[in-house]
Amino acid sequence: MRQTEPKVIINATRGSVVCRRGLIADRSVTRMRGLLGRHGLPSGEGLLLTPGSSIHTAFMRFVIDAVMLDSELRVVKLVPHLRPWRTASARRARAVLELADGEIARRGLHVDDRLEVCAPAVLDYTSGEAELDLCASGRVLLVAADRRFRMFASTSLARRGYHVTVRSGTADIVKLAVRERIDVVVIDATASLTTALHEVARLQTVRPLVGMVVVSDDPQQGLSAVPVLPRWGSLDSLSAAIERASADRPSTEVLDVGR
Repeated sequence: MRQTEPKVIINATRGSVVCRRGLIADRSVTRMRGLLGRHGLPSGEGLLLTPGSSIHTAFMRFVIDAVMLDSELRVVKLVPHLRPWRTASARRARAVLELADGEIARRGLHVDDRLEVCAPAVLDYTSGEAELDLCASGRVLLVAADRRFRMFASTSLARRGYHVTVRSGTADIVKLAVRERIDVVVIDATASLTTALHEVARLQTVRPLVGMVVVSDDPQQGLSAVPVLPRWGSLDSLSAAIERASADRPSTEVLDVGR
């Protein structure tokens, strides 16, 4: 592990940051050493032990949270508040991320979330800043049934500085938009254009007003008021549409992100 080269570890499923300073222990010596000898682990910092299916906290001086990950860095088990002189393991684990006590809850981690290790340059942040909010670009609620699209869009937008909240369905998204102070909602209308337009109408009643961007994988003709074109395309187009929707709230935009 080269501790002079910390990484940013993000939650690709939810488009949020897990730790801004992630150290990678990928050699036997650094895995054995782990956090031994340290007096604490600050919020926003983590240690990724790989490969490994278990950890112990013998001789450690503080409580940690442990995130057990499979070979694709998908969360298979969460172990909060792991005290000194304890062990933690998971049968399918191939790596373990050690975080400060309370970070699992603070960062909103869940089983089946997929993490990703990124270069520090991916995110523009201030050294030492502990808050999760990256939002120089704003808060986006991404609603899409397609898991692949959710992962791609949320990760890509997080890298551009958006704080992304992800949902697979439309249940309670109006309440969520208010609670999370969402600037723009991105809705995938592939499964049902009618449902998407219904949610657009509901969200236009929210105060403060929420911007809208609608994408779809199924072009439809004869809807001159709401043209629907393919969703897969350039991230620049998606970002530009989000920026326009945020600036022009409560405008509704159906986005062409053609293949």
